[in-house]
Amino acid sequence: MRKRITSDSVRAYASVSKDTAPIHLEQEAAAQAGYKRTIAHGMYMMGLAQALYLTEHPSQWITTYHMKFFKPLLVDTDVVFHFEASDEEVRVTVTADPGEVIAQGAFSVKEKF
Repeated sequence: MRKRITSDSVRAYASVSKDTAPIHLEQEAAAQAGYKRTIAHGMYMMGLAQALYLTEHPSQWITTYHMKFFKPLLVDTDVVFHFEASDEEVRVTVTADPGEVIAQGAFSVKEKF
């Protein structure tokens, strides 16, 4: 599933989560840290992965999750969430163009009812 990570979505997440670290919101802070653009929150990426999966599987519930981040995700980047499900676990890989793995993780799922 492809998704564009925009500065508007990162700002909305920052507002809700109260994580207003400048590296996520201010170009100057991102540049001082060595990035071309601001970067997305890691937990935003994990939450988005869960939301995208549950949209396609509304009868399931996530019980546990973990994710390992390999690289920061620059804002205004297209990413692909690839899900691979087994009986009780869903593995997710997040890649950015041109195929760079940004993060990998998994979550345990069960049926709601």
